[in-house]
Amino acid sequence: MKHLNRIMPILFILPMITLAGCVNDKSENEPRPNVRPMVDAIQQADEDWIWISGQRWHLTSIEGNPAIADTSLDLNFKEHTWLEGNAGCNRYTASYIHKAEAGLQIKEILSTRMFCAQPAGIMQQESRYFQLLKQVDTYHAQPDELSMFIDGDKVLTFGTGLEEDSP
Repeated sequence: MKHLNRIMPILFILPMITLAGCVNDKSENEPRPNVRPMVDAIQQADEDWIWISGQRWHLTSIEGNPAIADTSLDLNFKEHTWLEGNAGCNRYTASYIHKAEAGLQIKEILSTRMFCAQPAGIMQQESRYFQLLKQVDTYHAQPDELSMFIDGDKVLTFGTGLEEDSP
């Protein structure tokens, strides 16, 4: 009888262990989400960033309107953390964070403090340009165009400027 008292708990626990093992085996055989497309997209974005950061981008439109004639606004991404450019009147530099596929955050914009009277509206355009740059959250790039967005709305469009350099 004592022998049976020792075996009973083992006979009760053994099926429980077996069932627990089956549950674990079943969950291991369930399909896992395929993260490869996401990894591929991030790797492609990093490769794209190399040519994006190798260009000097010239502003072609601001909030859908062309830049003021006879002004030159541009930006050039440097290294992996800062950019520089001309805002029409003043030179500027800023730090930035390139995020995952198409995320971009530009912050800490520093500029010279010159005043330009001509062409008319240049200082207002420069001020608005800086405001928008600080709010940009995503971008989309093609070989000859870089667009920047705030909450899905295109606010800044840049070109490579190659058409200006052509004879």
